[in-house]
Amino acid sequence: MHGWDDLEARLRRDADAVRRAAQPGATLRHHIMARLTSTATAPPPLRGFRLPAQVLLAAALVVAVMVGVYLSGNRLTPNPASHAPTAPQSPVSVPTAVALAPGTYFLANPYRGGNPALDCVRGCAEYKRIIFTLPAGWSISDGFVYKHKDQPGEVAFSAWTVDQVYADPCHWERSALSPLDLHSNHSQEGGLANQALRGPLPRVQTPVTMRFVDASGLSYPTDAVRIDLSVPATMDVATCDRGQFRSWTVWEVPDGANSHHVSGQLDSVYEIDVDRRPLVIDASHTPGTSDAGQAELQSIIASMIIDRS
Repeated sequence: MHGWDDLEARLRRDADAVRRAAQPGATLRHHIMARLTSTATAPPPLRGFRLPAQVLLAAALVVAVMVGVYLSGNRLTPNPASHAPTAPQSPVSVPTAVALAPGTYFLANPYRGGNPALDCVRGCAEYKRIIFTLPAGWSISDGFVYKHKDQPGEVAFSAWTVDQVYADPCHWERSALSPLDLHSNHSQEGGLANQALRGPLPRVQTPVTMRFVDASGLSYPTDAVRIDLSVPATMDVATCDRGQFRSWTVWEVPDGANSHHVSGQLDSVYEIDVDRRPLVIDASHTPGTSDAGQAELQSIIASMIIDRS
């Protein structure tokens, strides 16, 4: 503020000079106005003039806020048409039958829902839910999650607590039954590995890794078995009992079974070791499914976590 102090000192000196001078008609007002006029045309140098630090900081904050508002409102807003929806942070239960937006969902264990017809008194697969992430274009109907249903490029998956495996999936009404071939339930005389009309033997069972999560929220790997099966491409499924090609029966559901209606259907069956009975994930596609469709199905299976809390 030294520049203004110098100006004030000059004015005071001029005022004293007016009082001492014997100039007729001269007045303090006239003299001050004259000095102000000359000062306006040639202002004194304001050496050392600085704004306080608080003022500079406030001004910087105002500029930053204005720039941020401009950018967020005009430059950084994403275009909804070019960005996929964000998956929810927590999985949500899939509805009964509906098209599904991309996101993370779960299938609850139907045997733990309080339905007396679906209880675990005599033993069911012991898990809480199956968590998975879906891309765009998928739907669900009664636990069957699919894309391009009943079309040449169909892909789908479903979860099962298997009771018994049919030896003859086509003539299943008079077929022998055997336990699922997994660990203690393994049977050399039955099970999926020895099922009739499923393509050439032997059918390789491949060890795979799935993921569990427990009550504490910790995720850890667990062993599982994958076996690839098919419905013969030359088979007329309509000639099978009730027009169904059945793989296995369902635990505690009267006449419940996994059945196929498409000739040439290919299934990757994942047998997962949980308490009581194995949990089975059946991932299927048709001969006309593209490589991209199969890869998408595999990515969903890879995203799965079995919640055992």
